[in-house]
Amino acid sequence: MKPETKLGIFTVLGLVVLGFSLYMLGGFSITRSYDINVEFADVSGLPAKAVVKLSGVEVGRVKAIKIEDEKVIVVAAINEGVDLYKGAKFSIVMTGIIGTKYVKVVQGDRAAGVIKPGEYITGLNDIPMDEQIANAMQSVRELVDSINQQGQFGAQLNDAMRDVRQLSANVNQLVLTMRPYVTSSMKNLDQITENLYALLDCISNQDGVLGALIKDEEMKDQIKESVTELKTTMTEVQSFVGKMSRFRVYWDYDFFYAPAAKVASSDLALEIFPSSGYTYYRAGMANIGNEDDRLKEKDYQEKNKLDVRFGLYNKWANVSAGMIRGSGGIALEVKPFYNHEFLQRFTAGVEFSDWGRDRIINGRQFDKPNLSYGVDYRVSKYFSVGAWMRDTLETNEFNVKANISFNDQDISSFFGLATMAGR
Repeated sequence: MKPETKLGIFTVLGLVVLGFSLYMLGGFSITRSYDINVEFADVSGLPAKAVVKLSGVEVGRVKAIKIEDEKVIVVAAINEGVDLYKGAKFSIVMTGIIGTKYVKVVQGDRAAGVIKPGEYITGLNDIPMDEQIANAMQSVRELVDSINQQGQFGAQLNDAMRDVRQLSANVNQLVLTMRPYVTSSMKNLDQITENLYALLDCISNQDGVLGALIKDEEMKDQIKESVTELKTTMTEVQSFVGKMSRFRVYWDYDFFYAPAAKVASSDLALEIFPSSGYTYYRAGMANIGNEDDRLKEKDYQEKNKLDVRFGLYNKWANVSAGMIRGSGGIALEVKPFYNHEFLQRFTAGVEFSDWGRDRIINGRQFDKPNLSYGVDYRVSKYFSVGAWMRDTLETNEFNVKANISFNDQDISSFFGLATMAGR
């Protein structure tokens, strides 16, 4: 056999042995570790060799996933030197909406002692994110079906909007009654202003009849001064009336429904946008209802809470502060894609209020601030739907949201007129 042939055979055999060695030692690690057995109800999507993270830092790997006595056991190989204390919470989470899953560890109490190698721990069986997304989409579909088919939500929404329409009709009737008088007053203001200008010219003109009749220079100066002040006042009135006509007032109605708790709530407010262009005011009620009604088991929304805010806005953000759902707080809405034809319909929002909360609501103790966040999608000019997580630091309930918002021109005129009367 030629030397070249021997060398080729030897090279091929070497490559085969190297590949086999790499395959057999693929799970081998030089890092020493100890095993902890974590019991889960469902580990769907958790890959073999998934990482184990403590406070965001990788501290181990999933060594094996097995079934013992009809229970799913995840064997976590924790790096030597990393102590996990009893009471530590293990859960399976995702790195993102479409990311991979890993085992998250929240450290326990040092005083309780260290978890020993081989010990069995019960993990948290949270609803997986993919299942939460599926549930959210199902809830949105049910919401749309309920509106289209006049279901329970549709009926409640129609009742609320009927009350809003009745209130709007009453205010509209008041404005229609006052409109002829306002129109007549505006015409009179224009005529008076023209007459004042003519009168001032006549007094100033020495050759005119009125100027010749008023020989007393002191009297003439007093008349001219009075007419000038009156003219200035009329100019200010006309300017103010012009600003009054640029008032914008919106009805804003929110409906929330928590599918898990089967609890619904409604918010109604007026949003007033003055002529300044960057500020607005909001006044309304949150969770409108009869306080004497019996609460459901998981209903923790306090009824009939004032919602009064002062806000600033521009084309991509809206921030407000004041009394949010009965307590001090701030709210922020952001349109990160405001210049995109389709994505501008999406708005991300967050509310943070009731920072010093420490009370019992429907038999449950609440001692953390009220933090809620969500995303809304504007279906049309007047209607939007969204998905929100409400009171995330306490109940963390998923809610489907529907919003109706429209500009009321007659009420805008009414508010402008009321402002002018107040001056």
